[in-house]
Amino acid sequence: MISKRDFLRSMGIGVAGLATGKVVGDEPVASKSGLPAGSIGDPKNPSFGRNIFPLEPTMTDGPSCRIVDGEVFEPAHRLPVFHETDVVVVGGGTAGFAAAIAAKRAGAKVALVERYGSLGGLFTNGMVLIMLSACRREAGGDWTLVTRGICGEFMHRAYALGADVSTFEPAKTGNKKHMQPTVDPEGAKYLMDTMIQEAGVEMFFHSWGVDVIQDGNTVMGIVFESKQGRQAILAKQIVDCSGDADMLFRAGGDYRQITHGIGHDVLLANMDRVKGTKTPEGRLRKWPTRSNTANKSMWWGSVRIPPVDRPANGLDIRELSRAEVEFRKYWWEEVREMRKTPGWEEVYIAATASQIGPRATRLVDTEVVVDRKMIAEGKLGDETIGWFGHDGAHAAWAVPYRAIVPKKVENLLCAGRCLGAGDTIDTFRLICPCFVTGQAAGVAAALSARKGTSPRSLAYSDLRSELHRQEVFL
Repeated sequence: MISKRDFLRSMGIGVAGLATGKVVGDEPVASKSGLPAGSIGDPKNPSFGRNIFPLEPTMTDGPSCRIVDGEVFEPAHRLPVFHETDVVVVGGGTAGFAAAIAAKRAGAKVALVERYGSLGGLFTNGMVLIMLSACRREAGGDWTLVTRGICGEFMHRAYALGADVSTFEPAKTGNKKHMQPTVDPEGAKYLMDTMIQEAGVEMFFHSWGVDVIQDGNTVMGIVFESKQGRQAILAKQIVDCSGDADMLFRAGGDYRQITHGIGHDVLLANMDRVKGTKTPEGRLRKWPTRSNTANKSMWWGSVRIPPVDRPANGLDIRELSRAEVEFRKYWWEEVREMRKTPGWEEVYIAATASQIGPRATRLVDTEVVVDRKMIAEGKLGDETIGWFGHDGAHAAWAVPYRAIVPKKVENLLCAGRCLGAGDTIDTFRLICPCFVTGQAAGVAAALSARKGTSPRSLAYSDLRSELHRQEVFL
């Protein structure tokens, strides 16, 4: 059995550590007072009080907003240029992660802007842990991994790291269940950090892309907000992996807005200690009696807004706030009911997702919008940038390049769950497809930056050659 106290310790957080913890910037003692050199802290305090250092301000205050005749106005002012690069990727989810690495491997200077303090987006912070739609069923009945390239590399490295549930086994490629692992979110964060650093991508956490810099329909950079204020990044190409097409929206591009449900995920602990034979029936599900995560005492589960009484708008902060509260209430009450079933008394919530999960919001009006009729009639064209696998509801299909190229806006590509999808969004939004479209967008952006052209005018032969070099399945 694992108690809450032991769980925290296993995560490297001792009980005392909840109050003290490891302080980044600890310095060796270098003065007679017993304080680190330069400290203005209290020498009698053995912990935090020793580590107080004066710093120069990291930003200067700009002009504040004003109210004139009851209306609020934001004054025009100069924005500092924080960084200049070839390609800037907005959003560090699976699409943005793959886009940044792919662009860097294609020879570009790359910056990645992410609003949270870790990579993965809904995959890690949202705890959407299963990597679906990774493989294709062949005529003989065997399954082939088609989401190769960076997605396949990540899956193999997660397996080697021990960050999956051992369902992904490279030696057993003939069986579908061995090619769609459920991944440990902390292991995934660690691996993503490692791969981004290995690639040499400039990564800026705690930075929220809020606007674009443009001349007419041509985008020339982005504006982002952080604790350092509002700043600019100048870039030759932008890849919008925000999930909600935020940069495309700010650039004036066309899109349609939909709802596809909002979900929330949880990790339950002590699932390995269940002793009862009766399974508790929750309001929306029957609970399992075994783990489905890398930690055998944990169980991962997901649920949509209960009850689903009306469409949920993933861009409305009032609805998102309501949903966050509803989900936490739902999980707490659900587990409380579970504990009333004999043998389930020790189950508790180890963690809930720190990021709520809208499945889709804005879908970009791209040069090609993929729907099932187009797939059935074989009208996807011959500019393939990768493949999505079979997820049980449909066959695998190739992804056309023009599905990530928006109309009207130049020097901007859209990858991940906001790209050009019709009734296929239920697959486009999945984790593995986001890897695939992100990698293609990163390569296209890097080549366009090098050649001084718009992604719309990029020769597909050049794109295909680099994707092939990066081991993408075409």
